[in-house]
Amino acid sequence: MLSLNKIIVINLALTLTHQADAAYWREWEMFGLPGGIQLFNALNVLIFLAVLACFVPVIQRKPSGFACSLVIAAVCSCILPIHAAFALAGYTQFGLPFSVFLIVATFVVSIVQVVVTVRARREFGGA
Repeated sequence: MLSLNKIIVINLALTLTHQADAAYWREWEMFGLPGGIQLFNALNVLIFLAVLACFVPVIQRKPSGFACSLVIAAVCSCILPIHAAFALAGYTQFGLPFSVFLIVATFVVSIVQVVVTVRARREFGGA
């Protein structure tokens, strides 16, 4: 079975790739973000700083790493429901097979990450 660290790396790689795909599809327009790509990129920097910072205590198996892994999984799992809502609202972007794969895979890997995190709870000391 994959280690928790490897699962998180896979989840973040899928999510980062999805965000590159989101730039292609001009996702900021679907969100109605003022400032267009500039605000979209700024928000991505902030979100990824947060999730990457959360990865550090996981790697170090600090007590806060347990909650941090769950935060990473929660953030990455939001991609599917957001895009399902976009599809229900009539947006046709993200219809390419690999775009769909990325959206579904982030959700599936996030669920796996939660399961592995809970199973690894003892590794985090005070968790």
